[in-house]
Amino acid sequence: MSELITDKLTGKTTAGDITVTSEGGAATQSLQQGLIKSWINFNGQNTVAVRQSFNATSLTDNGEGRYQYAYVSLMSYSNYAPTTDAQWDENQDANGCWSCIDKAGSAVTTAQLRIKAMIEYNNSVDVRMATAQVSGSLA
Repeated sequence: MSELITDKLTGKTTAGDITVTSEGGAATQSLQQGLIKSWINFNGQNTVAVRQSFNATSLTDNGEGRYQYAYVSLMSYSNYAPTTDAQWDENQDANGCWSCIDKAGSAVTTAQLRIKAMIEYNNSVDVRMATAQVSGSLA
């Protein structure tokens, strides 16, 4: 077994372009495009607080079940791919509670993401735990 220890990877042709070959060798993928660019795990009940995060600079409570978090490093365009999830309380998982991109205002910009947590028939609810992750290109 070999071990590679490094602090930096640089592409041979272009510094920021590193290609990874698939397990079978038939396909390639850009390493940068395959990385999560931002993620957050937070408490959305009572005093809203971030538990853990990466590339997240602030979390804002925008009312019942509505949250917004901003990125430290901006995305290069607003058509990136966010994914969200929520847990309403200790006894409730994804069954009956879900989250989505909040369509109020500018939901997705290069600087921030707005999230809405809901139960039953589009009723907003403050959640015990909410998570989001973002894939795409950084500016």
